[in-house]
Amino acid sequence: MFAFRNLVVAAGLMAAGLAGGFSSPAMARAGTGIPVIVMGEDSDPASVKRSSDIYKRVLAALKGSMQRYDFRMVDEEFLAADLGWKVRDRRPKVELVQAAKLANSAGRGNLRSRAMVLFRIHATIKNLGFSNKITTRVDGEIYDIASNTFLDTFELAPAAYPAPADCNSVCVSEVVGKKARTIAMNLGDVLGKKLAYLTEGGQQQASAGGASKYDQGLVTGYTLEMNAFDTREALTIVSVMAEEFPGYVSHDLLEKGSVVRKYEYLSRAPAVKLDEWLTILLTDMGFDMDRQISLQVSNGRIILDKIVNTDERPRSEDETARYN
Repeated sequence: MFAFRNLVVAAGLMAAGLAGGFSSPAMARAGTGIPVIVMGEDSDPASVKRSSDIYKRVLAALKGSMQRYDFRMVDEEFLAADLGWKVRDRRPKVELVQAAKLANSAGRGNLRSRAMVLFRIHATIKNLGFSNKITTRVDGEIYDIASNTFLDTFELAPAAYPAPADCNSVCVSEVVGKKARTIAMNLGDVLGKKLAYLTEGGQQQASAGGASKYDQGLVTGYTLEMNAFDTREALTIVSVMAEEFPGYVSHDLLEKGSVVRKYEYLSRAPAVKLDEWLTILLTDMGFDMDRQISLQVSNGRIILDKIVNTDERPRSEDETARYN
């Protein structure tokens, strides 16, 4: 009844061919434009605060390093300016997470990010009597904002720099600031490789053998809600989404009532593709998408409403076979 995967793969191959031929995954750049927001987590009083010259110089150099891996950096200060927020020192981690999520829900594509990187810079000074030694350490975590998932940690090996015997806080800032480019390049290299590893599977092109470009990569958890569909219609929709939609990971029933069904649906496919595929599926089932169905896919939710009563669909041979 629904030769869905073949239809999607064929369409993807045709689009790639029209765009100028198939490219090798090895030739593709690592990040392929995935939006990443990088934020300094400075709640620890021993860490370098975000208003310091050290932080600013490291972050500025880091943007260039990340661009070389083709990850699109979402600038926190531009984001705050657009949304009228205040960016302050010593913010707790939960506040940074809330800010990134709130920006994603603002409905503006240029403010959205998929991955969030939190990093901390520690700079300590040790008096050696005849001189001072400044040691820096950088560490942090990577999160998938869309699925509320912890992805990985990272840490740069501590680095030590000589400083004058009378070095004060201004001197520390100058000494470490001069090393900002080196720190940022090393940090950018670590982040670029880790993010590329976490996302590269999801960015691979579909192969001639039928493999989907959504078979690997970041997983998003959606809440699938179906309202006013009869049991057979709802089970058919879920079955096709599980068996034929590219990028499917798993699903589970959350709630079942006489009118409403809710599922947890995990997929590596982006919301825009699920919207497209569900439109194809429901049209193939005989629904009029302009008059009978309301479909919303956003912010981790897929809401299907049957807004008018429809005649009972005839059962097909394929559909019967599906449940044997």
